[in-house]
Amino acid sequence: MPICLINGAVGGTRIDQHLPNLAERTDPGTIYGRMLDRVRRARLTHGIRGVLWHQGEADQGADGPSGDYGCETYESLFLELAGAWHTDFPNLRHCHLFQIWPNACAQGGTRDSDRLRDIQRRLPRLFSRLGVMSTLGIDPEGGCHYPAEGYAAMARLIAPLVDRDHYGRRFETPLDAPNLRRAWYGNAARDEVWLEFDQPVELPAGGVSQIHIGGERGRVMAGEAQGVRVRLQLAGPSEASPVDYIHDRQWNRRELLRGANGIAALSFCDVPIEAGPR
Repeated sequence: MPICLINGAVGGTRIDQHLPNLAERTDPGTIYGRMLDRVRRARLTHGIRGVLWHQGEADQGADGPSGDYGCETYESLFLELAGAWHTDFPNLRHCHLFQIWPNACAQGGTRDSDRLRDIQRRLPRLFSRLGVMSTLGIDPEGGCHYPAEGYAAMARLIAPLVDRDHYGRRFETPLDAPNLRRAWYGNAARDEVWLEFDQPVELPAGGVSQIHIGGERGRVMAGEAQGVRVRLQLAGPSEASPVDYIHDRQWNRRELLRGANGIAALSFCDVPIEAGPR
């Protein structure tokens, strides 16, 4: 089936710069307006079926229109943008979003950039037809811009999801990046934490160093994957919360938590650890 891909990207832009001018939706002074004008001229407004969204690097800092960090406004701005897509492309079926690379384009490096990736991870809870794919495991790596082989790897990750969500193709194994569902202390001594994911996962021996309790490194001494759950052994009793996975400038891409499907898990930040065993 022939398809058409329309590129609406502009490098180095924040999410607010992609919003439409509501008074003039095809305003040529806006990214959105120029893209929408091309679509309307091609008579494709009712032919758009999906959106591929890989953006957020420029939102890691505090240079947005509000003067706050991008993690504080990204969700509301994405909701506004998605609303515009569904208004102008009424047959839009599904959106696929990439969670950005840690410290992408060297614009992160703070807790706020970790939180921005977590906002991206949690966006599907607000939509019935939106998925998030990890970029952590892309090889060869890019960090900002990928070599051609890296972009080909991104295409291989997302193509099966497009087949499934747009064309009804069925697969026997999960195609998505593993996503954390919840975390809890596993015993009364509070020296054990359990993580539960939405699919079976695998944890390499060095992967525990990338899981942080209470924002601190070194509290997790060992871990093992058991199906959809990961058991973490702490260095001692802890009252700390929350749990994070991947800090911007302190991670090792060779020791990633992955699904049994081989896809790197989404990073997460500030996830509360519930009390008591389950």
